[in-house]
Amino acid sequence: MNESSPASRTFFVHMGLFMIVLAVLGFGPFIYGRMAAGGEMGGALALHGITFTAWLVLFTYQASLVRTRNIKRHMMLGKLSLGLAAAMFVFAAITTVDVFARGESSATPFSPEQFIMLPLMDISLFVGLYTAAMLNRKKPEVHKRLMLLVGIMMMDPATGRLGFTLGFPPIGMLIHLGLGIAMCIYDRRALGSVHAVSKLAVGLIIVRYAAFFSVGPTTGWASFTHWLLG
Repeated sequence: MNESSPASRTFFVHMGLFMIVLAVLGFGPFIYGRMAAGGEMGGALALHGITFTAWLVLFTYQASLVRTRNIKRHMMLGKLSLGLAAAMFVFAAITTVDVFARGESSATPFSPEQFIMLPLMDISLFVGLYTAAMLNRKKPEVHKRLMLLVGIMMMDPATGRLGFTLGFPPIGMLIHLGLGIAMCIYDRRALGSVHAVSKLAVGLIIVRYAAFFSVGPTTGWASFTHWLLG
């Protein structure tokens, strides 16, 4: 298999669809439970969820346009994604500040200070990876992998909640890591070697969780979060 083969061109579409399924499985029980308990979805939180879902749908559609070689429409929608990316950043930031102000940790055993490390890393990685993807849009092999990596690095809230729903939290981290490993397996089959972006995907996921469990519980990190978020 090579990257021009039909099977290869469907990989990114299938990854997009799989991430949508993970998002539904991860957040579905959370939303249902909140509503069943009489809770409400704040406006910023709802818009955060809507823009996040829209991103996954857009990525999947964009991948399907490449698969059918409709590059003109793909490029047009790529420019429009700038507005969606900006909205995602704004609503994610508002939601993060609000969650920390209310001292929530999303029903996890972690302190609010440690828990908030996750969305802070997600926002930072989103900005960095999306910017890198746009700067490399004339390099298709790099661009499409970076765009996929943007989606993968945003999946931990969904995979994490899925792990708690299944009663075994580590499975969420394993599923998240598995998305990066899937990129490496694809590269080995399509290219004969693992692309640098795919290596980056696995490395970022590992470093992210390592930082969460090592730096997250420290008093230094707690002090930083209060300085940053109030």
